Amino acid sequence: MKSQERVIKENEIDLIGFIKIFWSKRSLVAKITGIFLLVGVIIAFTSKVEYNSSCKLLPQEESAASGLGGIAGKFLNLPNFSNSNNDLNPELYPEIIQSTPFLDKLINTPVYFERLDTTISSYHYFTEFYKPSLIDYILEYTIGLPGKFFKKDKNAISKDASRIKRYSAEEWGLIQNYAGRLSVSVDPSTKIVSIETELPDPVAVAMINTHLVEDLTKNVIEYKIEKAKFNLSFIQDRFIEAEKEYEIKQKQLAKFSDRNRNITTSIVRSEYRRLQNELDISFEVYKNLASQLEQAKIEVKKETPVFTVLEPVKVPIHKSKPKKRIIIIGSFFLGILVSAIAIFTKDFT
Repeated sequence: MKSQERVIKENEIDLIGFIKIFWSKRSLVAKITGIFLLVGVIIAFTSKVEYNSSCKLLPQEESAASGLGGIAGKFLNLPNFSNSNNDLNPELYPEIIQSTPFLDKLINTPVYFERLDTTISSYHYFTEFYKPSLIDYILEYTIGLPGKFFKKDKNAISKDASRIKRYSAEEWGLIQNYAGRLSVSVDPSTKIVSIETELPDPVAVAMINTHLVEDLTKNVIEYKIEKAKFNLSFIQDRFIEAEKEYEIKQKQLAKFSDRNRNITTSIVRSEYRRLQNELDISFEVYKNLASQLEQAKIEVKKETPVFTVLEPVKVPIHKSKPKKRIIIIGSFFLGILVSAIAIFTKDFT
């Protein structure tokens, strides 16, 4: 007990001693904190203004065994064209929006920029109108300086690679920066999909977020119904062939009947039965494919996912960046922390 009390007293003495030293060095603390505070103020007031737009969706899918398709399958004994093995996990949605084709299409979609009072693509905006902040310039010519010496000519494309899309260093950097402005997250418990977009213009960010939602849901729907649509197309082609074959058999039997209306020989009767059997078989194939065609149409509708909009896209009122108060307060406390570390390192080591 005495040893523990001694340790506590020593810690109290050390803490009090540090506070006294810290106070005695208050001019140094003020200078360091002032520098950090000044940097924080510069960052807070020179950072680019950004707006954030969000939307929440709830994917809903019909059960594969439910609805008219399941009932028709039971009574007609049709093959199951269920696309249940072609599910697209919502956890993969972020991968879709980060894919280059998706980003390339979105960044070249024209939207209205309220601050410019014009409709242009995001690519045009960032290459012609967007001016980086002071911090962006500092980072570009410090950390990003080596990359400027390794830029490749975007027109330097070999004849064999002409079919492959190639980006210049500037274009690729712009696309990567744009990807950082898009966000899709999925709540694992509720499966609610949250989609967010960030741009320097309030109207443009809402419009881009709307296009993002539309393109994402379109991609998901196309993926989900791809197999069902292939089945529908295949059966539709077979149905058209069977329909034509059935019509041909009908005409053949009708012509034969007209030519041999008053002839009743065994050969004629035998040929009539053969043509009638072929017509019956053609009709059964035609009827079966007609049923399968209806089932395939139902399957396409059944496999098409439905997205319920829980929170629609809105034009933001308030800026999302810069958070001036947080930056300034954080800079102040960071300055004090650095001051304390500097004093501790100098006087206690």
